[in-house]
Amino acid sequence: MDGLIAQILGILALLFMVLSYQQKVRVGLLRMQMLSNALFVISYFMLGAVSMAVMCFINVIRSYIFSKHDTKWGKSPVWLWVFLAVSLGGGILSWEGPISLLVIVATLILTVALYSTNLKFMRMMFLFPPLFYITYNVLNKSIGGIGSDIFCLVSAIIAIWRFDMRKPKNDEKKQEVLIRETE
Repeated sequence: MDGLIAQILGILALLFMVLSYQQKVRVGLLRMQMLSNALFVISYFMLGAVSMAVMCFINVIRSYIFSKHDTKWGKSPVWLWVFLAVSLGGGILSWEGPISLLVIVATLILTVALYSTNLKFMRMMFLFPPLFYITYNVLNKSIGGIGSDIFCLVSAIIAIWRFDMRKPKNDEKKQEVLIRETE
């Protein structure tokens, strides 16, 4: 029964993670990721995936602090270094063997991405962690984690296309007007 509950919590976490990648505003993205990671903490502990559970717990706190970037204390560059160090420490303390390196590296990449206020950079960085996490999740049989990895990768690609590559029709119309005005 615990395994079933762990999988259900992981699937709920997956849904919030996918929604996070579709947020236009950085704070919205971070709040959705806080909720997702909180659910994943419980799910991973129930599955015995300690390294990932510890990283997800750190990620909840990290997302909260990073969402406070509009405050004097929240925008301090010290936070980036604190969370990089805490992630390394958490990875060492929850070491499950070389497989933990995948979780540590992915978490470090996410920390750098989420600290950034540049949404385009964030979305590009979001392409890499799912590639590291998926192996860990396959070995730990986390359905929600595997789904999250796949959907986060696809969702990041969609968000990059929507916000960074596709030209909105309004911009095309404005360009047409400018061209006509200059002729």
